[in-house]
Amino acid sequence: MSQARVQAQKLYTLTECKEIALKQNLQLKADTLDLEKTNASIRQAYSSLLPNVNINGAYQYSPQVQANIIPAETFGGAAGTYTAARLGVAQTKYATAELTQSLFNPSAVIALKAAKILVIGNQLQIQSSKEDLIYNVAATYYNIQSLLEKEKLTKSSLQNTETLLQNTTEQFKAGLVTQTDVERLTVNRDNTKANLQGVQNNKEKYYNLLKVLMNMPLEPAISIDTLNDKETVTIPVTDYDPRLKINYLQVMQNKKIAELEYKNIKSGYLPTISLFANYSEYGYNSDANPFKNINGQFYPTSTLGIRFKIPIFDGFNIKYKAIQKKIDISKLDIQARQTLQQNERDAADASADIRSNRITYDNQRRSLALAQKVLTDINQQYQSGLVKMSDVINATSDLQTAQNNYVTAFINLKQAEINLKKAQGTLLP
Repeated sequence: MSQARVQAQKLYTLTECKEIALKQNLQLKADTLDLEKTNASIRQAYSSLLPNVNINGAYQYSPQVQANIIPAETFGGAAGTYTAARLGVAQTKYATAELTQSLFNPSAVIALKAAKILVIGNQLQIQSSKEDLIYNVAATYYNIQSLLEKEKLTKSSLQNTETLLQNTTEQFKAGLVTQTDVERLTVNRDNTKANLQGVQNNKEKYYNLLKVLMNMPLEPAISIDTLNDKETVTIPVTDYDPRLKINYLQVMQNKKIAELEYKNIKSGYLPTISLFANYSEYGYNSDANPFKNINGQFYPTSTLGIRFKIPIFDGFNIKYKAIQKKIDISKLDIQARQTLQQNERDAADASADIRSNRITYDNQRRSLALAQKVLTDINQQYQSGLVKMSDVINATSDLQTAQNNYVTAFINLKQAEINLKKAQGTLLP
C-alpha cells in the first residue's frame, strides 16, 4: 500500500463509527419501515370505526324473460288451474349507494388497542437493534485495534529477527556460529512472516465487517484509532433493574397483546350492531338499449335500518380458542420470569468477567515488562558470548508470546466492559 493511500485514509474514532452505524445501518432502516407499517395498521384499525360508503351498479339484458307460474283465476281463468306469465322486462339496470356505520363492535375497538401496543413493540425492537449494533461495532472496533497492535509488534519482531539473522549469517561466514543457528533463525523468521500475513488477513476481514455495520462501501480503505492501553476501564456502577431491559419489556408487550387477543376472542359472544342506509334507482326496458328506459325515467327506492347479530351457539369454538389463548398468556408469564432470571445472571457473570479480566490484564502487563527485560539481557549476553543462539530464540519467542497475551488481555478487558454494559442495558445513552 502506497504512502499516499495511507495518508488519504480517513480515521474514524469509535464514537464516530457508532454514530454512522446508527444513521446508516440497513437493519435499523428495515426496523424503521416495520414501525411505519405498524403506524399504518393503526389508521387501518380506525377505519373499521368510520362510516363505509359503497356504490354498486349492474346492467342486465335477458333475451328470454323468466316465466312465473300463477293461478289462472288471477286473470279470470278457471280456478285450480295455472298459467305461465312473463312479468318482468328484458332489460334492467340499477345503481345503489349504500352507507354502513358500526354502532357497537367490541372486536374493532380491541383491534385498535392492539395496533397501538404493536407500535410500542416496534419501538422496542428498534432499541434492541440499536443495542446489538452498538455492541457489534464496539466489538469489531476492539478486534481491529488488537490486530493492529499485533501487526505492529509482529513487524517489529520480524525486523529484529531479520537483523539478528543478518548478523548471525556474517558470524557464520567468520566461523563464529554454526549453520544450525542460521537455519533456526531462518525458520523463526519465516514463521513470523506467516503470522504477520495471517494477522493482516484477519484485519482486512474485520475492517470489511465494520464497514458493513456502518453501511459503507468496502472501498476506499479507512483507519481507526490505535490501541491505547492507558485508557482506564472501570466497572460501571448503575442502579441495575432487570425489569427495564428491552428483552423483558418485549415479553411484557407480547403479554399485553395476548391479553387483548383473549378479550377479542371473548368478544365473539357479544352482539354487533350497525346502521345502514341505501338509495337505488332502477331503469327498465324491453329492448337491449342501456340508454333507454320505459317511460323515459328511473324508479328510485331507499332503505334505512339497523342490523344486529347475536351469537347463540358456535359449537364451543370460541370457548376453546379462549382456553388456548389463556395458556399462551400463562406461558408468557413464565417466559417473563425466565427473562428476569437470565438478566440477573448475565449482569452477575459480566461483573465477574470484568474483575477477572482486570486481574489477567495486570498480570500480563507485568509479564510483558519482564519478558522485555529478559530479552534485553539475553541479547547483551549473546553479544558477549555468554549464551547460545537457542537462548536468544527462546527469549524472542517468549517476548512475542507475552506481547500477544498482553494485547489479548487488554482487548478482553475492553470486551468485558461492553459485555457488562449490554447485560445492564446501558449501551445506549
